[in-house]
Amino acid sequence: MTNIIDFIARHEQKELTKLQRTVECSYDQVDELKRFVEAQQLQIKDHTLFLAFLLYLQEHHIDALTIFKDVFSIPRYKFEHLYNMKWWSVAQLGFTFLAILKDNEPAEYERFFNKMKSLN
Repeated sequence: MTNIIDFIARHEQKELTKLQRTVECSYDQVDELKRFVEAQQLQIKDHTLFLAFLLYLQEHHIDALTIFKDVFSIPRYKFEHLYNMKWWSVAQLGFTFLAILKDNEPAEYERFFNKMKSLN
């Protein structure tokens, strides 16, 4: 039984690594990012974690829109150096942000991607 669980965990880790590489390679391809969100290939992270992250950003005077724009628009190493945060962790929370925005504020969701396109 433990071999089955290990196999599932390994498979999930491989899928996560593959997804991470794909997202990292396409950070400058806004349409690809939008396809990820709209195809719901990415699962929404825990809302409690997301809200805690927003509180952290507020306490450190970091604009949420700016950090989520930056996580998808600047290279990984620059992002980690600038914010002193793990790029992939913030990227996952960024997908939560985009999924919430898409469902609750469609006009703002489109505006976010239009701003991203203008940066490239």
